[in-house]
Amino acid sequence: MKKKEKLLVCDGAHLNKEHEEWLLRAIPKEDDAIDAAELFSQLSSSTRIRLLSMLALENLCVCELADALKISQPAVSHHLRLLRQSGVVRFKKAGKQVIYYISEGRMGMLTRHIINDIFTFRQKEEV
Repeated sequence: MKKKEKLLVCDGAHLNKEHEEWLLRAIPKEDDAIDAAELFSQLSSSTRIRLLSMLALENLCVCELADALKISQPAVSHHLRLLRQSGVVRFKKAGKQVIYYISEGRMGMLTRHIINDIFTFRQKEEV
């Protein structure tokens, strides 16, 4: 018979009230946590990470993104729509072309920072 592990059980001596209040002020508000969760959800797709990595380098149209990644234009459009809905990507029309770019908004800037950090870290590892 295996020896039972002793579980740590709270004895009622919780954080003091001031520390608890400080802790609650230090963590994100619920709305901010929802925004962060949405961003992380969008970044959970390897295809979207690859699309964002390309858009971090330059603004591109759907056909350029699809050709480079060897996936269909409708698939790229689907991923871009999700990224647009979460505020990460925007588009502008240039004649008949629609050019996509990482937004200058909060979600776009956070995403660009994450993507750039990943690239910087990876490039340092490869040297």
